[in-house]
Amino acid sequence: MEFRRGRKQTERTESVPEEIVFTLGGLTGAKWHFEAMLHRYGEAHPETIKAIQLIVNHLAHDQRRLQVAAELQHHVVKLTHFTLGSDHPDLFTALYVAGNLQYRVGNLELAEAMLRDALIGQDQRLGRDHPDTLGTASFLGLALVRLDRHAEGLALLQDVSERRARSLGAVHEDTLVSRDLLADAMRSAGWLEEAAELHFELLHDKICRFGPDSTEAAIGRNNVGLTMFQLGHHEEAMKLFREVLATVAADPSQQALASSARNNLGAVLYRCGELAEAGALLRHSISENESRLGPDHPDVIRLVDNLAQVLAMDGKRIDAAQLARRCLAHYERRLPQNHPKLVGLRDFIAGLF
Repeated sequence: MEFRRGRKQTERTESVPEEIVFTLGGLTGAKWHFEAMLHRYGEAHPETIKAIQLIVNHLAHDQRRLQVAAELQHHVVKLTHFTLGSDHPDLFTALYVAGNLQYRVGNLELAEAMLRDALIGQDQRLGRDHPDTLGTASFLGLALVRLDRHAEGLALLQDVSERRARSLGAVHEDTLVSRDLLADAMRSAGWLEEAAELHFELLHDKICRFGPDSTEAAIGRNNVGLTMFQLGHHEEAMKLFREVLATVAADPSQQALASSARNNLGAVLYRCGELAEAGALLRHSISENESRLGPDHPDVIRLVDNLAQVLAMDGKRIDAAQLARRCLAHYERRLPQNHPKLVGLRDFIAGLF
């Protein structure tokens, strides 16, 4: 008698190829896509330029890679101009992104030139009320204010705020952002009473829309506190900054706001002579921001500058000078040589010895 084993156990079946799935990070995928487009079309082709732009977008989300993103976006502008011409909407978009990145890394004169070119083109092709035009105008206004061209910058920011309020309403999120930028610029320009009035209005509107314990309300309190501090109302400012920290310090997603509040509270404590607590808060913020943004980010340098002031007041002149020289080296690469910030830092270092 012949015995046969069950076919399921003995019969050979055709092998099925195993499917292998690669999961790529966004930046790695963008680089692979660029290599494919470059091989297929060459560099000066719209699809290749889009692929480079995608790499820039990924880099720009990492604060430590902003400088690389800014340099690469400059190349995108040149390629777009060469490929599509001087009047193409994609060129104006590329210029806006480039100016935005240059602003974020502190290259203000280059940012102004790029944003101004983008604004002229968008104004002509899209119209003054188009969202892209208004976004470019906002960043140009901020760059001008930081270049101490306050009247021109504030006029742009005021115009954007009014246009958005007319089309979207005063408490639309985009309008609130524009009003915040205008109030901050007023404060930077020394228009403290006007800035305080607008910041108080914004805080009221944010509490009504988002609630008193919202992140938006915490940002509003931080901004009011800054203005109160500059007006000399130190106790009120200190109270507001502590309220902000109580709201956001334990929230990892609000690290940037918590760091800002610590810096601001440290500045108030410095003015009140509480140097030990001020120095501790600033060191905390510097360490936190260096990890998040990198050691040469403009926000980190501003914190280092503040700590230098605290250490000088505390008699630690050598440490203060070392930090101030770090700030000076950063600004010398980014600002005009006669900029007040450079003059002030040089005078500060000279006065330490």
